[in-house]
Amino acid sequence: MRSIVAVFAVVDALFLLTTPRGRAHTPDFYQPVPLAELAHLPAPSSWSAALVLVGIVCGAALLVLGGRRTAPAWLQRVGGPLLALTYLTWCLWSMSFGYVAHDHMAIAVAVAVLPTAGVCRYGQVEADPRAGWALRMVQLFTVLTYTGSVLAKAVINDWDLVRWANSGTLAWAFLRRGNPLNSLLVEQAALLRVSQWGALALELAAPLVFLVRERWRWLVVVGFLGFHATTFALLGIHFLPTVVCWSAFLPWERWLSRPTP
Repeated sequence: MRSIVAVFAVVDALFLLTTPRGRAHTPDFYQPVPLAELAHLPAPSSWSAALVLVGIVCGAALLVLGGRRTAPAWLQRVGGPLLALTYLTWCLWSMSFGYVAHDHMAIAVAVAVLPTAGVCRYGQVEADPRAGWALRMVQLFTVLTYTGSVLAKAVINDWDLVRWANSGTLAWAFLRRGNPLNSLLVEQAALLRVSQWGALALELAAPLVFLVRERWRWLVVVGFLGFHATTFALLGIHFLPTVVCWSAFLPWERWLSRPTP
């Protein structure tokens, strides 16, 4: 799980969350979010953005390599905090230029808490309370991404979720992000309204994943992956950071420890 998050952090910083590099020459647009302001984090410059990006790549590489059974423990002990510090800085920079992406909440928590699990090896199956706590925090904040989305809809609509579900939100989004697929649906008002109610119900139902038997939990993960695949096809919105964090619900330790035929 730590390696999955580490690899995605590199992909995210290089190709998706590129604001710190793109805005390095426009510090006047920098308005630090509360956590960045509390940390007295200055606006990124060309050299500071490059330095932090190198830190993300190095931290991720140390974590991935450190998972091998023969690798020295210091690779993980250095790589985890390094990735957490640099990737969180990168996210705070990006969110301080006018758009706070809620799909990064769970992965920001993941890079912060996963290093607390200590030294872990690929295929390791021994139970460890520290690892369990870290994974549970990732799971919890993954689910809170969806309940938080419902809360945001309620606040914006004066606590009237019925009004949001019966509104023209999807129609407006389809017109704003038009493509050959959603252009076929934009005039289907009844279908769009049903879809909005369905999305709301799915987000509200996210906490139920904790009540599903572990052997069936992968079906819930697949269901939410399908939901995000649909939003990507219709709107071009990928939610990849949250998608990656859904892997915290999967029993990687058992799958990777199975003997090879």
